[in-house]
Amino acid sequence: MSPGKEMRKVPTNRIKIFVKDAKQMVNGPYYCPKCRKELLQILADVKKKEVYAVCKCGLEWQLTYAPVFQPIDYYNKFRDLWKKQSYGIIKQK
Repeated sequence: MSPGKEMRKVPTNRIKIFVKDAKQMVNGPYYCPKCRKELLQILADVKKKEVYAVCKCGLEWQLTYAPVFQPIDYYNKFRDLWKKQSYGIIKQK
């Protein structure tokens, strides 16, 4: 090795590994498409196999329970159904 490369080397005690801590949306509150605030919550009734998306503005939506889904998955499913309903493709029960 040439002496020039030795000088450019970073000492091992100064090397830092940066790890990005990802934020995970787990329990809410989530963004409500109706009132445009973060007041929406996902509530699950395991015995009845039903999941509800409920907001303080009065918005309620019922989804079917799937044990493999996390609350964020239900939120994404709710958002997809809300977009379809707002465009007039489906109607809420």
